[in-house]
Amino acid sequence: MAALSIQTSDIGIYLAILLRVSIVLFMIPIFASPQVPGVIKVFISLALTGVLYFMLKGTVSPLPFELAGLVGIAVGEIIFGTIIALSFLVIFAAFQFAGELISFQMGFGIAQVIDPQSGAQMTVFSSWFQLVAVLMFFSLNGHHLVLSGLVDSFRTVPMGGFALTQATFTKVVLLSGRLFVIGIKMAAPIMAILFLTHVGLGLMSKFAPEINILIVSFPLTIVLGLLFLGLSITAWGSAMEHYLANLFHLLKGLMG
Repeated sequence: MAALSIQTSDIGIYLAILLRVSIVLFMIPIFASPQVPGVIKVFISLALTGVLYFMLKGTVSPLPFELAGLVGIAVGEIIFGTIIALSFLVIFAAFQFAGELISFQMGFGIAQVIDPQSGAQMTVFSSWFQLVAVLMFFSLNGHHLVLSGLVDSFRTVPMGGFALTQATFTKVVLLSGRLFVIGIKMAAPIMAILFLTHVGLGLMSKFAPEINILIVSFPLTIVLGLLFLGLSITAWGSAMEHYLANLFHLLKGLMG
């Protein structure tokens, strides 16, 4: 009967992979939600690390057991995982921002619900936009891209080898600014229609002051908003695919 022998280096490699995998999974949107129990996150991290261990055994350096080296690597991995999580958060937050703009224009800004991911107050359409973004992310196999990028990161960025340089910080700041650009682009068609509707209602109030514009405007803006919201859904899939492709191109540049 063959004896099972486990080397200290094997344990160090497993812990090194587990460190990066757990940080990314606990920070990335969807999995970072309080709705996902911590026990589930732990088991997913352990199982995924077990699978990646046999793929990356000859690539990853063992995690040092000295306190000084361990702290330095942990800090670098936390920064690395934060940047990856922030990059994905830009896409999902852009959908939420677009929902905020549309809700405000349609008059739903006062109707708020609890965001299941952050626990904060948000409008109804923002919550719906965020759920749509999550569904499109999985339908486009975004989780496969995350796993593929995570595996590639071990080959391009060794443990403890990531450093937050000025160029990396500049790219992260520019990526954060894309949140508003993407959100406004997605909400622009509906905002334009509602803006023209408000202009028309303003002119109507001048020519026919006896009409109660406040009563007329609410159902009109809601109907037009829902109508053009349904018409614009068909373009969201290609938009999500385009933004995810740009995101992974940027992440490869950061990890390259």
